Amino acid sequence: MRIFILITGSEFTYGLKQEKNSLFIAKEALKRGADVVGTAIAPDDIYTIQYFLKMGLDKSDVVIVSGGLGPTEDDVTREAVSEAIGVPLIYDEQWLKRIKETLKQQGREITDDIKKMARLPYGAKKIENPVGKALGFIKVLDDVQKAVVCVPGVPSEMKPMVLKAFELLGLNETKGFIHLFRTFGKPEAEINYMLKDIENLVLNSSPKGVDIYVVEKESFFLENKVKVIRERLGELIYTEEEKEMEEVVGNLLKEKSKTISTAESSTGGLIAARIVNVSGASEYFMGSIVSYSNQVKINQLGVNKKDIEKYGAVSETVGRQMVEGIKKLLKTDIALSDTGIAGPTGGTPEKPVGLHYVGYSDENKTEVHRVVFKGERNDVRLAVSQFALNLVRLNLR
Repeated sequence: MRIFILITGSEFTYGLKQEKNSLFIAKEALKRGADVVGTAIAPDDIYTIQYFLKMGLDKSDVVIVSGGLGPTEDDVTREAVSEAIGVPLIYDEQWLKRIKETLKQQGREITDDIKKMARLPYGAKKIENPVGKALGFIKVLDDVQKAVVCVPGVPSEMKPMVLKAFELLGLNETKGFIHLFRTFGKPEAEINYMLKDIENLVLNSSPKGVDIYVVEKESFFLENKVKVIRERLGELIYTEEEKEMEEVVGNLLKEKSKTISTAESSTGGLIAARIVNVSGASEYFMGSIVSYSNQVKINQLGVNKKDIEKYGAVSETVGRQMVEGIKKLLKTDIALSDTGIAGPTGGTPEKPVGLHYVGYSDENKTEVHRVVFKGERNDVRLAVSQFALNLVRLNLR
């Protein structure tokens, strides 16, 4: 089965918000053995939605539309679909009654705008919304043996309704397999070269590293590929699940019964914030000092003032004193530090924008790594935090 995904919303075409619904829909389609032939994003305009809808029907067997089913004036997906396929909209009386009852409980009156969320094309099968008021639907076009599926754009509503749509389409069995490798330590080009003889891989690069998706329709072939990739990439792989680095590190700290602290400059507390993103972090995270100014480095962390004057705040010497200072101050087993230039200004020929010194210290050693990350300011900071957390993983694995 070929599927075309159409996302509606002017907030996406204006660049005001990042669209993510298509990722979920595409992944679920792939698991069920369907082929996603394309994805489009349309503004809240009836004619543009119709254009992409007709194009999608021409290229696929099913068009899944997400968005534009709400009560506001710019929610025009129903009307666009109705006109495009030549089928009038009707009220689902049962759903309309349900909306009225919900509003009554809330002490509200129903309006024409709210009522339209109970409309669907004549002959369409409704897809009930488990958490919202907007009714979804699937309309089979018997004359061309194709179908249009419409669901809301709110992710919490969209996800269960898309799964229900797949069920109604007969896509219940798992016919495709996806295995995820999350890596850090080498750029996408090098990872690609290391795996260039392996087919059906999708690589996605970000400041957190390179994610590798292995896609196969046969479990036997998938298992063989997974085994080869594990052998080739080794310690570059930090997880094979939908987990973040801080979760992996947190689990290791718990297993080893180790405590950790951070002294941060350029990252501004980002490393600490990521650590406490994980539930239960209080078991191993003792605290952090954001030493953005030299005075804090000197007064709180014990960094030598003369060393800052001689080597600069962005230096191996200062990075070492920061990590040893926080470890001693908070009496932790492990400590991390960073000092650098996130940009876009502040660089020199000797110390370019993106330069950072990342410190790691435990009961056996202290080491400071010189790294340079390029990109926008906050991408650089994120990459530095990933590098720092990865040092903990490598030393505790």
